[in-house]
Amino acid sequence: MNLQSPAPDTPDLGTNDRSVEVPWALQRVGSARRVLDVGCSTSSYLADLAREKPRRRRRVYGLDPDAPRAIRNVGIVKGTVVAPPFPPGSFDLILCISTVEHIGLPIYGQREFPHGDTLAMRHMRRLLAPGGRLLLTVPFGHAQVNPWFRVYDRRGLRRITRGFRAVSAAFYRLRPDGPSTGSGCGWYEACRAADLREAEYDFAHMRSEGVALVELTPSGPP
Repeated sequence: MNLQSPAPDTPDLGTNDRSVEVPWALQRVGSARRVLDVGCSTSSYLADLAREKPRRRRRVYGLDPDAPRAIRNVGIVKGTVVAPPFPPGSFDLILCISTVEHIGLPIYGQREFPHGDTLAMRHMRRLLAPGGRLLLTVPFGHAQVNPWFRVYDRRGLRRITRGFRAVSAAFYRLRPDGPSTGSGCGWYEACRAADLREAEYDFAHMRSEGVALVELTPSGPP
């Protein structure tokens, strides 16, 4: 996947994965009327999505294993995508923003189970209506599995996106801002996937040095 898209604007201070992921995802919502956000507990954009008015009123849902806070005009559901409380084909668009890398690992009250990320992707594929899209973002670079998250390389990304076709994809790398990095400054710039082979995770500021953003659609029947 070497498709590129324009770099969204990112803030100069407190830059982290969300600085590039959220603008990228919101630019691609389009006219989707049935939207699901997987792992919604920290999503700050759901109320805005629910207020937008395509030709027909948009229905927005959030799914999270914790007890998510109520959001006006958003259907917040406590549950997990590996046992989704929705029937197949329920959504035109699913957002999975820095979430799948945690699934199956012992964090957020989950029990640990192997290949949780792959299982989650299969369920999201089933939840999409024909022609539906999945907006997926993950840490990308030097492959690793930590106690609470994964970093994917090319091979890992191919593994979890099997059964999907890429509509678009973009890759970004963190550029720390010289001596001010202690305050979490910096910016993300567009790059090639190959430029992120050695990208690690910046534990000091809780952010990925490399990010993959992939717009997917099922490549065949569930």
